[in-house]
Amino acid sequence: MKTIKHFSTFIATVVFLLSGFVLEAQQLEVSPTQMAFSANTGSSQTLQLYVRNKAQTEQSFIFTISDWLMDNEGKTTYFDAGTTGRSCAEWITVSPSLVTLQPNESANVNVTMLVPNDDASTKWAVVFVESAVERTGATAVDKQVSMGMRISARIAVTIFQSPKSNTFYKGTLEGLSEKVDAENNRTYETTVINLGDKILNCKVYFTVSNLATAEEFTSEPIEFPLLPENNKKIEYTLDEKLPKGKYSVAAILDYGNTDELEGIQLDVDVK
Repeated sequence: MKTIKHFSTFIATVVFLLSGFVLEAQQLEVSPTQMAFSANTGSSQTLQLYVRNKAQTEQSFIFTISDWLMDNEGKTTYFDAGTTGRSCAEWITVSPSLVTLQPNESANVNVTMLVPNDDASTKWAVVFVESAVERTGATAVDKQVSMGMRISARIAVTIFQSPKSNTFYKGTLEGLSEKVDAENNRTYETTVINLGDKILNCKVYFTVSNLATAEEFTSEPIEFPLLPENNKKIEYTLDEKLPKGKYSVAAILDYGNTDELEGIQLDVDVK
């Protein structure tokens, strides 16, 4: 498996749902920056990608497809197309594969997902929209870009494919621990695990209940998406000190696709 590039922050973690958000670079504009396909096995689906030349000169844009993986700290690594287990890169066709636009001219490009008959799992990839400048002479050969082009600007479009027939949503919580610092600030940590085969839109709440008075506090939700076979550590620090007493602390996971909530509990004795 060959790594292409490593990033500490990944734009797909902001929102996983299909969005009309426009990401602007100095020389090009691309929308949307995330595309969600839902083609069933043995079928195809086409979505359109809007590209506009924002430069003051004519530009050519090419489209390259890669894989990516994200760890539980949100760090993302890009790989060669078709080299990771949940890649759909080889199912994607971009047409046309190159567009040439005059200043302020735009074009709609077709991105087609062709799903094989025997794979209904959730997959993902990325399409890079790249502003390319033609090379001439001895410098015309580029190991990463064909047709003698060099890249001057690039925007990543995250691609997700999950068939409508796939309804396997399953998430859980693992472990709940408490950390108390020197100033008596209390932080609670749990891990959210995606055990299913769909992208989960997670909300994690923390509740603190005083066992003597029955007073209860519930935090604001911590919201994030979580890919299949991925996990994420969640931390929550109480804003105020707890008075002496015995408490029950719970972490609750709501991923919106079932009436049941996942929860885990910890007993705390504040002295």
